[in-house]
Formats: sequence, structure tokens, C-alpha cells
Amino acid sequence: MTTGTPLRILFLSIEYPPESPNGIGSYVVEVAAALARRGHEVHVLSCLPDQARRTYRDGDVWVHRRPRPRLRGLGRVVRGARTAERIRHAIACWRETRGLGIDFDVVESPDWMAEGLIFALAGKPLVAHLHTPLAVTAHYGSRARPLDSRAAALLERLTVERARLVTAPSRLLADEVARRGWLKGREVRIIPYPIDAGPWALANPVASTPPRVLFTGRLEPRKAPEVLVEASARLAGDVDGIEVLLAGRSDGRRDGKPYGEWLAGRIDDLGAPCRLLGEVPRPEVARLLSSSRVFVLPSRFENFPVAALEAMAAGRPVVCTTHTGLAELVEGSGAGAAVPRDDPDALARALRPYLADASVAAEAGARGQEVIRRTCSPDRIAEERERCYLAVARGSTA
Repeated sequence: MTTGTPLRILFLSIEYPPESPNGIGSYVVEVAAALARRGHEVHVLSCLPDQARRTYRDGDVWVHRRPRPRLRGLGRVVRGARTAERIRHAIACWRETRGLGIDFDVVESPDWMAEGLIFALAGKPLVAHLHTPLAVTAHYGSRARPLDSRAAALLERLTVERARLVTAPSRLLADEVARRGWLKGREVRIIPYPIDAGPWALANPVASTPPRVLFTGRLEPRKAPEVLVEASARLAGDVDGIEVLLAGRSDGRRDGKPYGEWLAGRIDDLGAPCRLLGEVPRPEVARLLSSSRVFVLPSRFENFPVAALEAMAAGRPVVCTTHTGLAELVEGSGAGAAVPRDDPDALARALRPYLADASVAAEAGARGQEVIRRTCSPDRIAEERERCYLAVARGSTA
């Protein structure tokens, strides 16, 4: 139970499972339930175009799904689609929250989509949680940043900078936004994502798995799946039976082709032992993880991916780059390895011991499970967030 006064807490989140089981949604469903178990009144507001209006209970959490208004005429004032979309989301969240008729003690908003913008500008008790803002994804995704993207990114920045308190799952992301001039020296509280490790601990033992590597995520420049493809080609000659599975939808283009199509060509050119599975449903991801020996994050930048936490909870060693927030858990723990980004040779060297010897992978996986139990349990994370919310509700961030 809560160690202080029960709070009325609202999460603004476009994503919420099962309709939206992506990273932000996975975070919200875990932390909201854990806070409710501590005796707080917890609500989630999701505003999306064409979504049916309904309110229901998900366990002890109130979920309010609302359609996002069209706001006719906005397009004549705001020319950029990304900027207009964020303004629509911000207005929808403000209007629908007022319509709930509840005086919330604290509101949490992600940076993404600037959903808490009006709350921040109005001086309401807002906690901004960094997930990975547009300014960062655009930079590491090698995408041009036209005026529309810059304006949309500014709305996300305003939401964060005007919030009473800012939290982030990784020091990597906090330092990244600070390097870009955000926050002006303000402290960022580092609180990892929570994960219920119980279901993932039921995965098949690592010792029974073939030398199979799993990557899940969008096929896009920021996640750098081609680096894994190149590493696998280097390993094919000395690791018998190696197989690399890449599960995720193609996003963006490279050399004039859809990214997935370009990557398939790269696999063929190298003769790499890789299979592209496309986007797979969540239950299928769990099955793939259970049959794999190692999970890989070759990303050029990644905040604190839930998929990798799930892999650690399932007892799989994780090999990531030093530009992922997960490196903060992996380095020094024996739960895997962190290598420089864009270095297929280093990635191949890090993978080789786990693929060559299942007992080495099993030992690392067991250490990863212990790290998850110690660091990312939902109850522990809820207690940390509760302390932040109580400080904000009392008008302090100390």
C-alpha cells in the first residue's frame, strides 16, 4: 500500500494494450496497475481518431478511450501535418480530461506527441516522462527535418520543459536531450521501465535452444538491422547452424527501396543466415523468444526497449550497443554485452561465445533475470514513481 496520501493519477497515453501494445502502452499498463495496487485512484486517457467512446475498468485502473476531434479549420492555420497532429492531441487530452470531472492530483504525459502540452502551459501538476522525442528519433533515423518536423519537435520540448518534474528510463536519453539544449540544467529522475517477469520466466531453458539470434523492432535506420546482418555473415563460417530472425515491419526507405526490401537484398548479397519474418503478433514474439538463444539490439540509438527487458526476463543474454539505455543494465552485470554502434565485427565477437556454447548463454541469461528482478519489478518502480507524484502534488520536486 501507499506510504502517503492516496492520489488521483491520470496517464495520458495514445497507446494502451491490447489495441496498442507498443513501448509506451506496455509501460503505462504495467505502472498504472502497480500504482492502483498501492491504493491510488489511477486513470488512463487515450485519444485517437475514430476510436469508440467508452470507459471501462481494466483491473483496478479506469480506462477512458475517446475519439480525437477533427478540429476543422486547423489545417488552414497549421500547414504541417506532424505539428497539427500534436496540437489536435493536446487539445483532445485537455478537453476530455476536463470532461471527466475529476480533480487529478498529478497528470503524467509522454514527450511523444506532446499530449500534455496544455497542462504544462496552464501550470498544472504535470510529470513529463521521456520515451524518445521526435527530435531524437529523426536525428538517429537519418531523416531530413523540414519545418513541420522542427515545429512538432518544439511542441514536445515545450511540454517537457514546462512540466513540474521530468523523468526518464535511462541516463542515455536524459543526457541526449540535455545535449540538445533541453531542460536548461534541470534534474531528470531516472526510473527504469517496469516489467512483470513472471510470464517470461516460463520460456524454454536457454540450454535447449539452437544457436538462434532474435531481433524484434521496426526495420529502419535507427535500429540498424543491417549491422546485425553483416555480423551474422561473419559468424556463418564458424558457428554451425546459426540462424538470425528479424521480426518487424519495414519503416522508411533506403536507396530508393522500402527498407525491408533493401535489407532482403543485403541478406542475399552477403549470403547471411537471416530470415525476415515481417511484423508478427505479440504471442508469436513470445514464442520466437522462447526458441532463441540471444536477443540483439544493434540500434544507433534506443532508449530502454521493453522487448529487451522481456528477453532478459526470459533468461536470454542481450547484446546491445552502447547507445542503448539497456547498456546501463547489461554492462558490468554479466547479463550480456554492449558494443560500439555500427561495428559488425564487434557485434560478431560479442555474439560468438553465446552461440558457440549454450551454457555460457544460460549463465548470462540467469544474471539478466536477477537484474530484472532487482531493478525493474513493477512494485519497486511504482514506489519510486509514487514518491515523485507526491512531491509534485505537494508543489515540490524535491
